[in-house]
Amino acid sequence: MLTLDATKWQFTNGVRNAATISPDNWGHVQPLLDRPGNDEIQLELFHSYGSNPALYPQWQAYLRKHQPPTLIVWGKNDAIFPAEGAYPYQRDLKDAELHLLDTGHFALEEDGEVIANHMRQFLGQHVHSR
Repeated sequence: MLTLDATKWQFTNGVRNAATISPDNWGHVQPLLDRPGNDEIQLELFHSYGSNPALYPQWQAYLRKHQPPTLIVWGKNDAIFPAEGAYPYQRDLKDAELHLLDTGHFALEEDGEVIANHMRQFLGQHVHSR
């Protein structure tokens, strides 16, 4: 998961047109991943994700109780966090706004303008001037 090919894959897998994704992304990320000792740090981080599910009931209870306004914009072709992971938020957040975009993990790289427009509209509806 820490090779140049894997890093490129994270940026290009699931996108509509990989040619539109700037190689500056992996050109800037890969040297950071290649630093001495970083592979152990990244593997420890990947392993620690397994501790999250035990905390889900607390997070879900918070969301059900407080109902924070929530915008979810997700790449429907994301192989790292599949789209199926977006839907459960709607069980706990009765008014969550969900948009699945036809793109991959780094949705901003392909749909930055679309996402910015969703954010502007959402904030316009949920943030009030005083």
